[in-house]
Parts: sequence; C-alpha cells; structure tokens
Amino acid sequence: MKFIKDPNLKAQLVTKGLDHPTSMIFLSQDDILVTEKQGKVQRIIGKNVSDSPVLDLTSIVNSTGERGLLGIAISQAKQTSKNEKYDDDPSIYLIFTRSVNDTKSNNINCMMTCNTTESIVNSLYRYKFSDGQLLNPKPLLHVPLYSNDSIQHIGGAVAVGHNAKIYFTTGDGRGCEFYEDCNPKIANIKDSIGTTGRGGIFFITENRQKGDSNPHGDNYSQYAYGIRNSFGLDFDPVTGNLWDTENGPAFGDELNLVKPGFNSGWAKVQGIWPIENYSELVNNPPPGVPKGYYFPNGAQPEDDYETHADINEKGNYSDPEFTWNHTVGVTSIKFFNSDKLGKKYENDLFVGTFKGGFLYHFDLDKDRNQLLLKGGLKDKVANNDDELRDVIFARGFGPIGVTDLEVGPDGYLYVLVYGTDGAIYKIVPK
Repeated sequence: MKFIKDPNLKAQLVTKGLDHPTSMIFLSQDDILVTEKQGKVQRIIGKNVSDSPVLDLTSIVNSTGERGLLGIAISQAKQTSKNEKYDDDPSIYLIFTRSVNDTKSNNINCMMTCNTTESIVNSLYRYKFSDGQLLNPKPLLHVPLYSNDSIQHIGGAVAVGHNAKIYFTTGDGRGCEFYEDCNPKIANIKDSIGTTGRGGIFFITENRQKGDSNPHGDNYSQYAYGIRNSFGLDFDPVTGNLWDTENGPAFGDELNLVKPGFNSGWAKVQGIWPIENYSELVNNPPPGVPKGYYFPNGAQPEDDYETHADINEKGNYSDPEFTWNHTVGVTSIKFFNSDKLGKKYENDLFVGTFKGGFLYHFDLDKDRNQLLLKGGLKDKVANNDDELRDVIFARGFGPIGVTDLEVGPDGYLYVLVYGTDGAIYKIVPK
C-alpha cells in the first residue's frame, strides 16, 4: 500500500505493465519514453504502452546482474504547455551494457583501451526521435567495466547539464568487494595516463571546444571521483549545482553536493566513516551488532563523526550532505522545480529508494549548499528509522522499489517503479 505523509496529496497510477523499467523522460505531456533493463525503450502515450517499442536493443544489451539498458536523458529544450512538444529537435541519450565485439568500433571513442572482444563496456549513444522511433544512433563513448566478471556496481545514471554536456556515472564494478584487494586508484585518475573510467562521474561534449577536453585529447573529462556506485544525478534548478546519490555496502548510502573535482572517498571512506579493513564492510555483522557501520571495541557512532581517512588522491574529499547508517538502496534524485504540489515543495529535493519504495523529501538552506535537517538528523546521519520520520515523504512504491523520478511538463512528480509489472505513478493533489 502506498502511503503519502501529506494528507493533501495522493499517488495516481499513470500506467503499468512495464518490464523492469530503469529510467524515463518526457517528450511532451502524456508522451513518455521508458527504458527497460533488458534493452527496450517503450513509449507511453496517455496511459497506454505502445504496441511496439521505439527501440529494441535486446539482441546486444547484456542485462546480467545490474547490467542492462540503464539510463535515458533528453537534450536541454524548453518544455511547453500540455500536449505541446519540445520547441526544438531534441537528442535522446542512452547508456547500456554490451560487449566490445558488438560495438564495431573497438578503440574508437573508448575511454580506455578496448582491445579484446571479451571486454564488457557501458556504451553512451545519441539518438534522434522521428516517426515514432529512435533513429540515427551515434556512439559517443564506450566505458569498460572493472572486469568481465563485473555484474554489479555498474552505474548508468545520465543527465544533461545546463552547459549541454552529458554527465554519467560509472560504478567501481565491485572491484572493492574485499577491501584488502581493492586497488586504491580504482576511482581516481592515474598519475600520467588519464582515467580508469570507473567509480566516478564523467562528462562528454559532442562538439570539442576549448576547455571541454581533457589533456589527453579526448572529448570527455572526469568530474568526480571515489564513487562506489550511483543511480542518480540531478542539477539544482536554482544554482546549477550537481547532486548525486551513492550506494554503500551495509551502511553509508549517501546524498552528495558534487562540485568539480569532488572525491567521495571510496574505498577509503563510505558515508562519514573510514574503511580500514574488511570487517567494516561485512553484510552480516557479528550476533548482536546491527547492520550498519561496524564500530569495533564498543565505540559509538558519534565518536567517529569527525574522523575520516586521508584520501591522498586526486580530487577534493568532502563528507556527504546526508548519509544513512543502514542500507536503503538510494536511487533517483530530483529537484522539484514546480509549485503544483504547493509552494512548500518548490525546488526542494526528492530522493527514491529500492528498499521499501520510499520517497524522501529535503529542504535546502538559503545558499542551497546543504540540506536543512532537524532533530536527530542535524549531524547529517540517519542512525535509525525513527530519525527519518521528518524526511519521509512517501513509502510503498513496490513491488521492488523506485528507479527514477521526473517532473512532468504538467508540474507534477512522476515515480517509476521497478519489477516485472513495473509502473509509473504521479503525485497530485487530492
């Protein structure tokens, strides 16, 4: 059952019957494109899923584990009133997992050397929407995973910035599953040979311009480092600042203000806590110890709040703006640039989760560089469910959880729900 804390609002079903949907965009009001993990892009007109997908990539998409057709974004264009289309010809961007031998380009546009037909990559493509189809595919970049065995921590969030650059996330590929085996450079630029392409946020510009390219001559650049895995990116409509979500192990899911060069700290820090050995990453702590950061020798969380490891890598480390000391599976993040739900929600931050299908709502401070948090959350850490009561907006968006949030041209908040009978809901006044 879906519960919304605000008694003046309700969740209204838009459509259902989607197969493991991962992300969505609006072409216009009542016209939505939705990606499905196995490789199809479906079109929803009104409340109905079209008979045929606008694009079918199932023959080349590798959807094992967290791989798949992961993200969709639309180029910046003004959305107009109900049932009108974008007032220019938008580009559609997709990011999906595939084998190098399917790219037919090997080293062309490859972030690292793609020199084996056994390599698995995330591919970023541009399409044009025409006559009800996604046409004219243009490969922009291929990003190798940590290894051919990486089926988790793939990333795949994609967003277009106000500067028309395309931003996307990559995970660590579970290369840090065991801390002792984790390459400390996995999420950071190497000293002299460019980027590993993993565990960070990158941007690419289709037209190379002065200042857009990195020193190695490629038309992509690394924007942030040290990110374990991220399913959410969005830009603050007031400041233009980028924010992200990050998934921790059994603790330390994060919300971050991501300035250029931001380093989130993984695998030396997760949440606000230093990672010094594998016992701090275990999913099944000793009897009597709750899931969350494992504090040895009976230390309490507050004893460690001001402590974090020396990152000593590229980028600028800063603590998250919010972290959970338990796993919620944080996914999409969206600034609600509308007053259709009331002025009290305008330009506020909404966040979705996999676990329990929660929606969280956060106000920002005057400078919009941090969240306005009260009570037990003043320290920016949720130590238990009770502390979260004030920021829970809604829950119960199942059967599994939330994968995407979007603001429609009508100004309402739309929620994409994952599963074999995936659905879209919108939050509206009663």
